[in-house]
Amino acid sequence: MKRSIIYLSILLTFCVGCKRVEVDFSYAPTAPRAGEAVTFTNLCTEGEEWLWTFGDNTTNLAKNPQKIYKKPGTYLVTLMVDSAKYNTCTKQITVYDTIPTFVCSTDSILHYQDVTFTANVYNPFNHTLTYHWILPDKCEIASGTLDSHAITVFFTAPLEDSVQLLITQKDASFDIKKAVKVHLTKAPAIVMCKTDHTIIRQRLINDRIEQPTTATTDKDLYAIEQACDTAVTFNGKTFYASTLASTISGFNGLNIQRVQIDAMAQKWYITTLDGLFVANFDGSNMVSIDPTATGAIYVDINRNRLYWASNTGTYAMPLIKSKNNQYTTTPAQYNNLNNIDLITVNNTPQ
Repeated sequence: MKRSIIYLSILLTFCVGCKRVEVDFSYAPTAPRAGEAVTFTNLCTEGEEWLWTFGDNTTNLAKNPQKIYKKPGTYLVTLMVDSAKYNTCTKQITVYDTIPTFVCSTDSILHYQDVTFTANVYNPFNHTLTYHWILPDKCEIASGTLDSHAITVFFTAPLEDSVQLLITQKDASFDIKKAVKVHLTKAPAIVMCKTDHTIIRQRLINDRIEQPTTATTDKDLYAIEQACDTAVTFNGKTFYASTLASTISGFNGLNIQRVQIDAMAQKWYITTLDGLFVANFDGSNMVSIDPTATGAIYVDINRNRLYWASNTGTYAMPLIKSKNNQYTTTPAQYNNLNNIDLITVNNTPQ
């Protein structure tokens, strides 16, 4: 009996010693500089012994230690509680140089996608700072200014170039230049065929559109071959632009050249010699959209867009949903091409 009690005591002691502890910690500042004190805060609610290893061959036994890294770099910091290897937490900490620099918000830059460049300056004495960004060609500002500490931009073409930042801090000046490589964004494209059969494409990237280029892919050619704006099919019936005026009472007397349909909103989009119009299915509430429209139109249900050609370029706007067909949206001009005879969308990202 006495021996059993001894064994039980040993077992209980062992089990207590094997208790797992939820280990976590934080540190501040979160972007420290070389030579700057970093405070590590132990977030454990249990434990009596702590061992910190800081990734530079130094350790500390305090519960909430401070650490000064002498060199910039990336370090793995580990906290072990009660000398148990399973009671550990490891985090990566990046220590920055005291020399001013700037960082990019992404490791892979895609054209027409926003990217933010942010100055990173160690300024413990709050000296006056000035910034000036020098951007390459084909780089547009999305937010911020050339003189702000951070600037969000997008590139209008794939390229390899550099971004430069000039910083003054008290009596010191710094000139930081970093190489950037901008990759192509694969995206669907609006495809246009001119009257001379030249085919043009423009990628549709989020809310932006790239500059027009000559189409060279088979999928662009196929999209144009399948496009048609002189007839539409709805509920198993085909409506031809040339005979639509005699089919829809509200269109009597109109010389309709092109036709598209938004079946969900029950709208017709038509072009006549007087331009582009929208109307309800019965021909009522016909409203002019663009009196300079020259013919080609396309309804893009997937993107809720109407595209059309005029004598000043290609335009787009959201599809109209109101019953009276009134709208307040200002059409967006996608290009200044003329003689566009057909418009469609190639939905294959490329």
